[in-house]
Amino acid sequence: MKRLVFPLIFILCCLVSAHRVQASDKVVIVIDPGHGGTGDDDTENGAVYKNGLAEKDIDLITSMAMKQELLEYNNVEVYLTRDDDIKLSLADRVNYASLMGADVMISCHYNASADHLFYGSEIFTSAFGTCYMTGNALGQCIMKRWTDYGLVEKGVKVRIGKNGDDYYGVIRRGREIGLPVIIIEHGYLDNHFDFVRLGTEADWETMGRLDAAGIADYYGLSKDSVLENVLPSFYAVEPEGHAEPDVTEPEDVTLKITDLDIETSEISYEIKATDPDGRLMYYGLALGEPVEIPPGDYADLMLWEPGKNVMTGTFTVPTGYKGKVTARVYNIYELYSDSLSVDVDMQELIDERDRLLEKEAAKEAEEARKKAEAEAEKKRIASEKAKEREQVGDFSILLGGRGGKDGKVSETKKRKRVTALVTVFIILSVVLLCVVIYALRKRIIRYIRDREGF
Repeated sequence: MKRLVFPLIFILCCLVSAHRVQASDKVVIVIDPGHGGTGDDDTENGAVYKNGLAEKDIDLITSMAMKQELLEYNNVEVYLTRDDDIKLSLADRVNYASLMGADVMISCHYNASADHLFYGSEIFTSAFGTCYMTGNALGQCIMKRWTDYGLVEKGVKVRIGKNGDDYYGVIRRGREIGLPVIIIEHGYLDNHFDFVRLGTEADWETMGRLDAAGIADYYGLSKDSVLENVLPSFYAVEPEGHAEPDVTEPEDVTLKITDLDIETSEISYEIKATDPDGRLMYYGLALGEPVEIPPGDYADLMLWEPGKNVMTGTFTVPTGYKGKVTARVYNIYELYSDSLSVDVDMQELIDERDRLLEKEAAKEAEEARKKAEAEAEKKRIASEKAKEREQVGDFSILLGGRGGKDGKVSETKKRKRVTALVTVFIILSVVLLCVVIYALRKRIIRYIRDREGF
């Protein structure tokens, strides 16, 4: 694993050798509004955003606001490489700054990406020697102003070209003449996350004032008092050889589906990743295998939380989706790695839910049928009992009952009941008499014979 130099480590001025920095009663700042010119060349216009908005115009607005704000401070001289829409070569810009005796040059830009995926603010500086020390420390001061304002921080970074030198021409040319140059990329105006914060002229002017405040922080400038000597407030550690950019993709990227919600068509997920050589920046999910997913499908990338190697969340899939889901993780240098794809079958869950619903519905219908049959049986039994009471009569009166719903019996029913009682009494009397006669028949016969003999 390559050796990583941490550019965010700062040391106090007293630890820096006196020959590296000379005290002065003023600091000279040259602001370079990026791009410029009236041609159709991308190098002249820079990025072009919606409604034909050209980066070169925004760069100039921010730069002029930066200059105006810096001139409110004491101990500073400020120059612009251009104050109109003119074309300048990279060498011309740096040479002008050198001619003005610049202590540092700030190249002002806004960003864009090919697939409009990225958002956040980043600053590039030389990877070498004192140009790195000054550029990194100054960049950190400006970046802090940006993040305090609420922008997303992508870091103060270096970029090395194929020949092993600084990649960006203005930075490379500045180092050749010993002039620290930094490129400040305020945000990606082609991405809605940044455009919400940086989409108006007032926003572009605000960024210029924030830039100026960060520069003043670095040099310790004041609006209220004049300094006897101007010295940077702190420095980054000088790299051994040169500062290393992160040139490796995130590692060990895995995706795990932890839950499926068929009501909302959302999957709950867990993504793991590491980046030993740098810092993770964004992550996103898309449908399909990595080789078949267009980069634009990862739109609305989410921020990877610093210091963590696991992120969780939810992701909406089409209703009834059956297929692959893949996670992608980016670092601050926009290098990425994909996870292995995971199978998701929402349709099977929907089918299983429908089967359970059908089963529950059938069970409820069977219970309702049985309940209806029981009610019908109760009514049938009650009806039969009512008919029997009508035919036989209510004998509860014989038992001392009151009878009737309200304790009253109609006269007709009373007569029927008395008649029935008398009839039953006569029948029982006759039966009883017959039983007695039968039981005493021998005596009766004997008695009759005795009477005849008499």
